[in-house]
Amino acid sequence: MTQRRFSRDNPYTLKKIKIGVIAAAGKGTRAYPRTSFIPKPLFVIEGKSILHRNVELLYKTFGIEKVYILVGHLKEQILGEIENIRLHLPKVVIEPAEWTEKGLASDVASLAPFIKEPFITILGDEFYYKTDHEEFLRVLKKHPHMAASIGVVRTSLLSRIRKNYSVVLEKDKIINLVEKPEDPPNELLGLGSYYFSTKYFEYFEKTPPSSKSGVIEITDVIDKMAKETDEGVFATNLSCEYFNINSMQDYYQAIYEVRNDLFPKFKLSLVIPTNQNERSITDVIVDFKDKFHEIIVIDNESQDDTVNLSKKEKVKVISFPGEGDPKRLGEQVRKGIEASTGDIVVVVSPDASFRSKDFPKLLEYMKDSDMVIGTRTTRQMIEQGSNLKPLYRLVNLLMGKLVEVFWWGQEPRFTDVDCHYFSVWRDSYNQVRPNLVQEDRQFIVELMIEIVRSHMRCIEIPVSYFKPVGQIEYSLMDMIRDTYVIFKMIIAKKFFLGDNRDGE
Repeated sequence: MTQRRFSRDNPYTLKKIKIGVIAAAGKGTRAYPRTSFIPKPLFVIEGKSILHRNVELLYKTFGIEKVYILVGHLKEQILGEIENIRLHLPKVVIEPAEWTEKGLASDVASLAPFIKEPFITILGDEFYYKTDHEEFLRVLKKHPHMAASIGVVRTSLLSRIRKNYSVVLEKDKIINLVEKPEDPPNELLGLGSYYFSTKYFEYFEKTPPSSKSGVIEITDVIDKMAKETDEGVFATNLSCEYFNINSMQDYYQAIYEVRNDLFPKFKLSLVIPTNQNERSITDVIVDFKDKFHEIIVIDNESQDDTVNLSKKEKVKVISFPGEGDPKRLGEQVRKGIEASTGDIVVVVSPDASFRSKDFPKLLEYMKDSDMVIGTRTTRQMIEQGSNLKPLYRLVNLLMGKLVEVFWWGQEPRFTDVDCHYFSVWRDSYNQVRPNLVQEDRQFIVELMIEIVRSHMRCIEIPVSYFKPVGQIEYSLMDMIRDTYVIFKMIIAKKFFLGDNRDGE
């Protein structure tokens, strides 16, 4: 659906709406623990915060010239994002305004000294995808003197109405609003998008506090306007994907739906770090070849036929000047990721221990995650004769659980910290790249930790593990050394890095 932008030629335009209000002050306790660190309006969906998207919606749809943003919880972060939005939308004047801590109705009413004309209000934690908010202009043209209009969508999911509010109509005129109804009267879901005349401020003063919450509810103000004003309150029927971000699951659902819609447009890159893998590299490339837009073999100065065999399969080959040292694997993989061009980057080991049959699982979980990593701890999916001995699995499990404990508030779940089969969004990787320093195989757990520490989502899924071709025996001393390095890194990233991303 193409969004109709404001212009002088817009047939719906009767009078220009110059003022917008976005409520971005609440604590968002139902999305805890994330909202302890990041306010809900700053949750990012496809590269932009919800707040940024809603300012953009007001500007592009209505030609809004000035937006008041109500701020409160984690105020400094909101103010920082306002500066970012100003850079992208320089024609919009954005004014932060302090919240009243008495609810949305009071917050909006506090702007009465500054607003002397009709205005549009949007809740800062509501996300509209492919919306037709210009319908407000059609309703305004039909009812130019209306006191207010509220956005509604039709839904068969009554549970959504129970979380918001219901609307009872007489034609398109609203005759009753009910906050969080136990038994919704119809399939009309009331949204957090409103057109208000200055009558709002008058009727706010006439509305008593709710007996349930003890504060004046915005639905009660609108209900009173609908029943008492001659001008009336009317519904604006919207057609859009609507997401009220109450909880983290609401947020992940929004990310999933948008990415699922856009998924065919994303470019996929596969990175294979190689070193003396002539016996397996062809099989790996052929197995994955048809599933990616680009495959990059980044070779650590192999002395065998690895490079020639890779070039024969017509994939991109990059030489990594690592002198064949396997202890520089982390640096090698990072160089490969940074040389790739995909929106999603998948890394797989070159020894044929993983297969493309698990790739669709990674992709599906990438629709609502920042990173997806395999786990080799499901015994039924481990081929007999592989090098996954019980002690090795136990060590990986314990290190994964240590990460869980130290970042408990981020709710990670890990059972394997050394699986060389994972996928990551490029944008997410770029955010954590400055903090990645591990050169050896511990780069994997470091990347997992940094994704979690940055309040992003890393999901672990079971994958099949086959006997590696040319597998190197993993000695007890190697295991002890790696365990020590990982433990030391976890402690350092938790306690000694000097930033406050953990929020703890």
